Amino acid sequence: MARSNDFALTYLAAHEEAGMTRINLAPILHRITEDPNYLFTEELQRLAGQCPAHADTRKEDYEKVAINTLLAFLYNDLRDHITNRMPLDADGHLQLCNPPDSPHGLDVADAAGLDAASAETLIGFLRDSVCHLLDAIIKDWAIKVTLEEERCRAEGAITPLAAASFVLANTLEASVLHAPSGYDMLSITKTGSHTALHVCWNLCESAPMLKPGLTPAEYDDLSRRSLKQVLPLAMGSLGMLCQFMGAGHIEADDHQAIHPLPRHQTAFVYDAEAPGGMIVLNADLIEPTAQAGERHYTGCPAFYANGLINLYMEIVLSLAARYDIYGRVLRAG
Repeated sequence: MARSNDFALTYLAAHEEAGMTRINLAPILHRITEDPNYLFTEELQRLAGQCPAHADTRKEDYEKVAINTLLAFLYNDLRDHITNRMPLDADGHLQLCNPPDSPHGLDVADAAGLDAASAETLIGFLRDSVCHLLDAIIKDWAIKVTLEEERCRAEGAITPLAAASFVLANTLEASVLHAPSGYDMLSITKTGSHTALHVCWNLCESAPMLKPGLTPAEYDDLSRRSLKQVLPLAMGSLGMLCQFMGAGHIEADDHQAIHPLPRHQTAFVYDAEAPGGMIVLNADLIEPTAQAGERHYTGCPAFYANGLINLYMEIVLSLAARYDIYGRVLRAG
């Protein structure tokens, strides 16, 4: 049986085997906090002085460190914005909206229809709905950041948030990695949000599959405690993340986050020997993966924004509890 720390150790070792060195963004972010002028320095664009650059280091690696640092810095504000803008009803429940062009045929206002839906249909609908809700909040945040940048420009002033947004936009515009596809702060953040929600949903849905017979409260506790076992995924490279998700059958062919966790998944396993039991990731699926010439990785920017991934998890946990997702998955099995 997999042990609770096997995955993190094996995952980091696989990055090294693939020839990649991890650049921890935390000290860079600390430096920016102490001196926001560091945002404008050439050093930030040159691996932030964290390690010597090899002569053949790809331009993409330099970009990756700068872009992910800037996003991580901005995401602290995003976390607060999401927290303050989450629409709640009088009972404190998250108010969802019907996703446009939904293939599920459900309506958030039709309680009977939601109750009658199959587990797979309901989960797909909730995944779709919460992705669209977060998209709207993220768009609102991006507008806020842009307006602050414009205000600073008009007043001849500057704030750290506006500075980070300005430098990020310029870096993305010149990026060989992102410019060809037109990626900007908004599209990158939406995509990352979907991935985070997808993994959180997968963790929750795996709980009743891996450990039948618990109460909803026990499943909530198991999922909540197991999140720290899943976080190492956010510390790795994008290529390694995609490799693992594909190998574990938790990434659909269309890469959409609306698909429920398939029962033939192998990414999550139950560690009965961990205190209280724990869901852990399957280290046997890890394979060293890197792009040609890729030497550095930072992990997901959201990983460095304290509490942001936990916030996504809390959103999913609240919906799982409200709509009896654990019970539905059990009964569907």
